[in-house]
Amino acid sequence: MFYKLLIGLFLCLCVCVDLFADEPVNFDFFGDKPRSLAKDFYIYEYLQSDAVTPKEAKALFGMVHTMNIRFFHLFAKKMDNLEYKKISKCVDLDVSSLMKEDDECFNIGINISKVTSLSKSQLKLIKPRLKHNKELVNLITIMESENVYEAALNSDGNTFLSLYNGSITSYKAAIFNQQLIPQAQIDMLSNYPKFNSLIYSTVLNDKLDNVQKSLLHVTPSVHVSAKSLFYLGLNALKYKEKAQAIHFFELSNERASKREEKDRALFWQYLITQDTHYLERMMESSDINMYSLYAYEKLNLPYKNIVSPVLEGTHPSFNISDPFAWPRIMNKVYKMSAEEVESLAQSFKYANTLPHYSYLMERVTHYAKNYYPIPYPEEISSYSVHRQALMLSIARQESRFIPSVVSTSYALGMMQFMPFVARDIAKKEKLEDFSISAMFDPRIAYLFGNIHLNFLEKSLYHPLFVAYAYNGGMGFTKRHLQGGAFSQGAYEPFWSMETMINEESREYGKKVLANYVVYRHLLGDDVLISNLFEILLQPALSDRFRN
Repeated sequence: MFYKLLIGLFLCLCVCVDLFADEPVNFDFFGDKPRSLAKDFYIYEYLQSDAVTPKEAKALFGMVHTMNIRFFHLFAKKMDNLEYKKISKCVDLDVSSLMKEDDECFNIGINISKVTSLSKSQLKLIKPRLKHNKELVNLITIMESENVYEAALNSDGNTFLSLYNGSITSYKAAIFNQQLIPQAQIDMLSNYPKFNSLIYSTVLNDKLDNVQKSLLHVTPSVHVSAKSLFYLGLNALKYKEKAQAIHFFELSNERASKREEKDRALFWQYLITQDTHYLERMMESSDINMYSLYAYEKLNLPYKNIVSPVLEGTHPSFNISDPFAWPRIMNKVYKMSAEEVESLAQSFKYANTLPHYSYLMERVTHYAKNYYPIPYPEEISSYSVHRQALMLSIARQESRFIPSVVSTSYALGMMQFMPFVARDIAKKEKLEDFSISAMFDPRIAYLFGNIHLNFLEKSLYHPLFVAYAYNGGMGFTKRHLQGGAFSQGAYEPFWSMETMINEESREYGKKVLANYVVYRHLLGDDVLISNLFEILLQPALSDRFRN
């Protein structure tokens, strides 16, 4: 196979692929490494070895940059700490299993979500077991009431919101969705920061239609965020209250601190009114996003604030594939003035460190300039313009093209492959002696990215759907589309783009789509974002996936 031969050649020629061939990853390896996500990843990998001692695990625990529950479980398994082992065991138990454990374990694992799955008779059994958790005891007391809804309404706003937000959907629907919540109560609740969670979980859940209707005419306090106001606007549109929707969208624009949030609110006001004044207001934006790109197009204006540097040469000393080199730089950057960062950026003004230069310069300009570099172009020059643009769009969103980056979930390198996915590709390509550190080489990252995109584009016909699948998985994307998304209807395809339940994939898809339009432009093969929007609605559901 061509890819096998090509990757094999790179694995042989690239001396930095196996970064630590001369430095085995043992306990001593971690001593001089900066606290970073890269260090976390190698600790996580090392902890899975049978050779790790409890003493080593305890020492490594103190070196962690970002702890997560998966990481904690692994430490608990390796350490001689009975308290950690108990926490690890109890925190993930379901409520039925917790009720069989001792009181200490029960109190570690119990929460309001688990409690709302119980009957009132079961609540009486667990209430005496709760120790030092007055909030949960208080919520259970309300849940034991003959009329839980009235008892919740008569409690203080913080208690009401804790019960509502913490409840599983079936409990929300059974208790809170039987009638409209009084307007005075909704207005009072808006004075609490937790009201934002109520808005978000309600507007995107069609099983809570009465609670949705209760939100239609809320008078939002200063605690209601720009994001929440935007979803209040969508909620108003769902019930055909256009004037109220415009009101909420305008408030969202006023309260937003991020330019993309402002552009989104203005874009939706334009969709409702078709008044180009809203598009003109978007031209105040320095941000490049799918909303501002649409406005540029409709107003027949050229894109602005896009920078795509072309550099030459090789940095004399910086190893782009060393996962600890960039964290060492960034630990200094956080303490630098803008002038110092700009001076540092100039030291990275080489072709092989184009991503690092672009990252620092974007920071220097406070993101008033949008950097769209095309690093290592020779590695993708044989691909179609569409594939080049798609790969660049994903890499920009995943890593800003930094070859050695590690994410909080331990996705690796420029194309951010999870280790198990990279190893699976290597296995299918029959690559022997594959080192996961190879993902920090941009050539390998591009090659693996191309292989993965070949797989995704066998079924998915649109850059947006490919982005969804790249981020959330093929199964998730197919379920979303087969569930009725992107059907013909009012405000489509934008409605489906804004209401996808998976927030990470939703926002990721929009950003990649905007990147794709820009990179097509930079590669000399312009595509209209309005055409890409129209394509989303063209095929019938049965044609959405190629055989």
